[in-house]
Amino acid sequence: MKRVLWLLTAVCILSGLCACGADGKGQTQALAPPSAASYAAEPSPEAAAVAAFLKDTTYLDLADAAGLAPYYEAAAQRKAAILGAPTSIVRSDTFVRGETYTGTAYYISPTGNDEHDGLSPETAWRDPVRCTWGEVQPGDAVFFERGGVYRLAEASLRLGQDVTYSAYGEGPKPVFTIAAENSARSECWELWHEGAGGAKIWKYYKPTHDVGGIVFNDESYARRVLEWPTPNGWLAVDVLPMDPVNGIVAREDPCTNIQVASAGEYRTVEESLTEDMTYISRVDISGLTYPFEASQAGAGELYLRCDKGNPGECFADIEVIFQNENDTSVLDGWHADGYVLDNLSVKYYLDNAVNGNLMRRDAVIQNCTVEWGGNRLFSIESEEPTNDYCLIGDGIYGVAANATIRNNYMRHCGNACTFESSMELLEDMGTYTVEGNLMENCGQGIRVSLINEGEKNRFDAVLLRDNIILDSGNGMNNACLEEPVAIDLGVDFVQYAGSIEVCDNVLIGSTLAIVKAPHPDAVKTNIHNNTIAQSENGALLTMGYSPSGDGISWYTMSMVKTN
Repeated sequence: MKRVLWLLTAVCILSGLCACGADGKGQTQALAPPSAASYAAEPSPEAAAVAAFLKDTTYLDLADAAGLAPYYEAAAQRKAAILGAPTSIVRSDTFVRGETYTGTAYYISPTGNDEHDGLSPETAWRDPVRCTWGEVQPGDAVFFERGGVYRLAEASLRLGQDVTYSAYGEGPKPVFTIAAENSARSECWELWHEGAGGAKIWKYYKPTHDVGGIVFNDESYARRVLEWPTPNGWLAVDVLPMDPVNGIVAREDPCTNIQVASAGEYRTVEESLTEDMTYISRVDISGLTYPFEASQAGAGELYLRCDKGNPGECFADIEVIFQNENDTSVLDGWHADGYVLDNLSVKYYLDNAVNGNLMRRDAVIQNCTVEWGGNRLFSIESEEPTNDYCLIGDGIYGVAANATIRNNYMRHCGNACTFESSMELLEDMGTYTVEGNLMENCGQGIRVSLINEGEKNRFDAVLLRDNIILDSGNGMNNACLEEPVAIDLGVDFVQYAGSIEVCDNVLIGSTLAIVKAPHPDAVKTNIHNNTIAQSENGALLTMGYSPSGDGISWYTMSMVKTN
């Protein structure tokens, strides 16, 4: 089960760190480290200990535009390479996962016909779920036409056992989404309120279930104004910033950098939408009792403030992301071993873009994009607002044992790539590999955490290498209340893998820490040759509990600089 966000009860102990200054490897090998004169020559004992933990790290100041420019250029080149990756899956008598298939190829196109045989681009099927009707068998491949948009508003696309899914034709990767339609039509939006200063609030043309995001032209989004459902109506809330670097002192896991609190009043829509390009989603809460499961609420009203005019006339594409009445994952690997996803794009989704089952094995996800994951109301336990309110739009979640996730582009997800479980009986999880990916503006980049009771390592190895992760916690999921970090290895003192290696990654910017990791006396990790950029007074590392029971420790960038 996905971990639901929890209340911030914690505080932090602040410490500093020093820098070691060594080049990363992989794609960043040729990039020059910062000048040694910018960094402290004599680190404190605490800083030296952290430097030993983050071995051979290159540290950069987030404000150093010139120093960061080569890394942003490398990110741009990687993005272009992933978006432009050709389809290289071919038929062969020998099966190599992610490279070949051994059975029959089937084709699906938005202009196809489900009465056809699906065996060629000229006789392609039309409905993306057509490939689940029985013909497709293990060893086969399903190719979706590039440039097509496949709307899975009714149910997820269930993946098949040992089936490869890829793309054919020319143009951008085929898109899969739960968004039911392009809402960039003037008739989709009715002017509901016009106020002073040119404020214009528009009402969506039909009731919707909880809206987790609104995306414009695949490049910008409306910010959600959070309200709290109560038997008396929608309570206004304040989102309070929590700053572990400048004031919080605690000994528990903070999990977030914001706190939700009651504003003490019920506001009208126009009183709440005080800024342009913000929205409110009010599902039907009549008869509400706690605990309130938002998935069971009736459809309600959606209001969007757009001062420059009718949104349907201002934008060429508007994707309204709301929960359907069935599945909310887009691609569902729960029942399949050995599937391959290649050159597909999952956009505008809730909960999970790709969801898997940890009891399954051997998935490969490569050359794909995962973008614009919304966060929706979840389980509301009380009338008093808490941080336990939403379920976030994770990108690639769980997937399978012995999974490989490589060369993908992910942006504006809750967590781009997550592998976590409280399933203590899981064994023989193989190697979990995340490499060569680009992740930007996600709540978290990579999170790996597996509860482990006893001495047995669940994974043979966890390999997180050569990923570029930019601006964690700064995107459409800002309100998701999950601790924003680039890489999260958990804080529990359990060794869940025989080998945990984090290397050759570029980690630039986070609204909380860059790295979260268990205490080295509790869990053996090998974190080395990474490049990290953070603000001078920003949080660098959150270190977990030691076996003696010490609380969470925080380390900042502040002692790295000499002036």
